[in-house]
Amino acid sequence: MPLYLKQTLPLMGVWKVNESVSELLSLLTQTPTNFLFPEKIRTENRKTEWLAVRVLLKELLGEETVIAYYNNGAPYLPEKDVCISISHTKGYVAVQLVDKPPVGIDIEYRANRILNVRSRFLSPEENSHIDPANEADHLLIYWCAKETLFKMMGRNEVDFAKQMHIIPFPYKKTGSLVITETHTPQAASYLLSYRVDNDFVLVFCEMTE
Repeated sequence: MPLYLKQTLPLMGVWKVNESVSELLSLLTQTPTNFLFPEKIRTENRKTEWLAVRVLLKELLGEETVIAYYNNGAPYLPEKDVCISISHTKGYVAVQLVDKPPVGIDIEYRANRILNVRSRFLSPEENSHIDPANEADHLLIYWCAKETLFKMMGRNEVDFAKQMHIIPFPYKKTGSLVITETHTPQAASYLLSYRVDNDFVLVFCEMTE
């Protein structure tokens, strides 16, 4: 079911996936041959997530459209003049649509496992600014922000800890942050927004700094 819909640019939505494959298919009107699952989509959970993305996209655009993928795995809409970013986590999918790049969104289920991988994506300085009273959630905001930037950059082999830099910000349930990349000569900066929900953390791109 749609949990959150923003139907002005940038379009954005979150769908809570509590439907079955057949229930999601009933919300789509295109012929079944258009919904042959990719080879790697085998489990029931992945199938419902895959379909929920397409149902959510229909909710945002008001019509069904094809999602294609570049060689690097990034999605695009060959029939629409808009850019798309997709994210999914345990029981939820998120989609963002903008009229021109950059586009980026990331959603992650709230869990403490993030505590064990912080060194993979945080610099020592960033780590020193994590709120100990809200440690896991604050770390998830950092992780989602860097995942969002990674999608916006459209590049491989980016070092999250050394080539992505977040200006320190206090932990809050909702807010914004500034992130800069030093992977390219442009060293672009972006303003990202975030929200901590009951089950997930969501981060998305708002504008270029």
